[in-house]
Amino acid sequence: MEGLLQAGGVAVVALFPIIDPIGNTPWFIGATRDLDARARRSQAFRGAWIASVILIIFLLAGSFLLDFFGVSLAAVEFVGGLVIGWVGWQMLMDAPSKDLGEAAAPADRDVSFSPLAFPLLVGPGALAIALGLTNRHDSAADYVGFCLGIVVVMAISFVILTRAGELIARIGPRGIDVINGILGLIVLAIGAELVFHGISDHFGLTIVD
Repeated sequence: MEGLLQAGGVAVVALFPIIDPIGNTPWFIGATRDLDARARRSQAFRGAWIASVILIIFLLAGSFLLDFFGVSLAAVEFVGGLVIGWVGWQMLMDAPSKDLGEAAAPADRDVSFSPLAFPLLVGPGALAIALGLTNRHDSAADYVGFCLGIVVVMAISFVILTRAGELIARIGPRGIDVINGILGLIVLAIGAELVFHGISDHFGLTIVD
């Protein structure tokens, strides 16, 4: 049980910054501003559910895909770390609040799958982290913990998106920018960690924590 909870915690800590539901709230408000509260919740729920399924499938089938294409996990960690680092750099340098209200969608448009679930919630960085998690498992319980962690992150994302209007009203666009910058720094660190692990795995080195 302890190992399962630990694996779930690892997944939450690794995925939440890169998924960044707080930074996505300005876009979500703009894209769903013509919808009523019930329809907005429905869009957020479907987006979070679809994103969970994508990540879990990628987590469980990732090793098979790597073997099929003859790609080593070390290479994926290295390239994924670069991608995640680039995402983190964008989060640090960009101002997400500028996007508020610029992406309105028609009232009958379904944005739950695209672009909400993919690529906003689950992009290349999140997929790379899901693959990286497969290298840190010791038992089936770890996989169960990773899956639970994914569900927890998406549940939190759903709550944040449904409360997006209140969040913006309370902390304002500037507050969103500050939080996004902090998360961007964490994402950069995660990217660097993946690059280090990829290099160490490829060359058989040992990284002392």
